Amino acid sequence: MANKILVIPDVHGRTFWKESIDKFFDEVDRVVFLGDYLDPYENEGRKTPDEVFKNMLQIMMLKHDHADKVVLLKGNHDQHYSSERFRDLAGGSRMDEGNWDRYHDTFAEFRDLFKIAHKEEVNGVPYIFTHAGITMYWIHKVNSQLWHLPDNKVSIADQDIIDRINQLDDDGAGQDLLAVIGSRRSWFGEKTGGVLWADVEEHSIPDAPKAYGLDKVFQVFGHTKLSSKYDMLEFENLAMIDSLQSFMIDASVDKKIMTVKDYREIVL
Repeated sequence: MANKILVIPDVHGRTFWKESIDKFFDEVDRVVFLGDYLDPYENEGRKTPDEVFKNMLQIMMLKHDHADKVVLLKGNHDQHYSSERFRDLAGGSRMDEGNWDRYHDTFAEFRDLFKIAHKEEVNGVPYIFTHAGITMYWIHKVNSQLWHLPDNKVSIADQDIIDRINQLDDDGAGQDLLAVIGSRRSWFGEKTGGVLWADVEEHSIPDAPKAYGLDKVFQVFGHTKLSSKYDMLEFENLAMIDSLQSFMIDASVDKKIMTVKDYREIVL
């Protein structure tokens, strides 16, 4: 169980994560990166591939030096370098073909530093961290095609199911399921995308379905870039936080999640 968690959404070559690490690293129990370390946005200033790569290596070094404290999740912009199969099935925009081999080799060499999903418990509430969130449609598809468990035995509140989601990151059927894209992101998409591709509008908002434990957890994810007017989209069972800033979860504060900026105002 963690009392204080620093959460860092989509990086995309940006360095906003460094300030919150410098400020809060020693006082938190866990730091969770939600993925998408590569493929910067062109309208945010030109970054060279070497700068983007160095930024990711610095994050990886933080994980290497603090293996139990730092969690590195992968996003779709990481997975299309990590897996050739995923790239061929669901490669995303801004993929850097010229540096694909360098990125691919890095993910292969340091495979054990990354995972797809992570669970923490705060004040008795299971928090589920992924890049794009887990939808009812997708978890049902995974179970029906791969796990073949009784539906009432599948709950994302259970660590066993989170472990099974992490085990999807292989080169076979699991990779196919990670590559599922939803209708909000593709003309040929399915009802919802998978854990690396689901658009926030593909989640059941504001009420989570009463199936697969979706109504018993609080999901935290990124992937759907917010306009500068919004810090996050928060509902009873989820928060989507892709807004170029870090967030804090603190068991002693009566909020499920808040921006670091708001947290500073509370604790000062």
